[in-house]
Amino acid sequence: MSTREKGAPKKRGHRLPRNSLSPELIVRAAFRVADASGVDGLTFQTLGAELNAHPTAIYRHFRNKDDLFLALIDALHAEALRDLPAPTEDWAADLMRIAVHTHEAFLRHPRLGAMAAARTARRENEFRSVELKLDCMRRAGLTDDDAAHYYRVFADLVLGYSAMDASLAALPSDIREADFRSWTVDYLALSSDEYPNIAAVGPRFVALDDPRNFRTAVQAIIDAVRARVASYSTSTRPGSDGQA
Repeated sequence: MSTREKGAPKKRGHRLPRNSLSPELIVRAAFRVADASGVDGLTFQTLGAELNAHPTAIYRHFRNKDDLFLALIDALHAEALRDLPAPTEDWAADLMRIAVHTHEAFLRHPRLGAMAAARTARRENEFRSVELKLDCMRRAGLTDDDAAHYYRVFADLVLGYSAMDASLAALPSDIREADFRSWTVDYLALSSDEYPNIAAVGPRFVALDDPRNFRTAVQAIIDAVRARVASYSTSTRPGSDGQA
């Protein structure tokens, strides 16, 4: 979502005509404010200024800031799904693509993404995202009980990791660079007598923002799903309680 999208009102010296706002227009403006100032800076007052509208006009579409915040989270899900290819015959590849598209959407809006993981939007695009993930789990061969369990682990891993990487991206550049340097300077300067494992492995540390980190974490869940399915036998397939 670009900073200035087509159809977004440009700032003028007068307010927008009455009843000219829509939820979609408000959400796009809220993205611009959150991307620039963070969620703490997103108030109906700042949003009204961005829209050239009286702040009270926003209440016609959103009850409060939390209602708007959930709409923003759902819009993040929409962005993640927007360019997602149609499902293929490879459930694991489909699951990885869903994860990567979600991660990329969070990183495009790091100040919002850093705050989004713990909330449930309970809106259309979140529903669509959950449906696609569950479809992959069931196509993998999991029982419905296991699909529910592994979906939760997978979704929390994707959202939590995406939020963590978004938090890193949202840090002031000098603080972020100092954290990066610590893994190539401070850790490598530690005593090998006191920290022998760090001394042995430290030169091989992967950068905090290396995209392989996220993919490795997601692949671990995919491998766990495969292992769970492989644990089923034709004679002792799990029952409704999900136990082998």
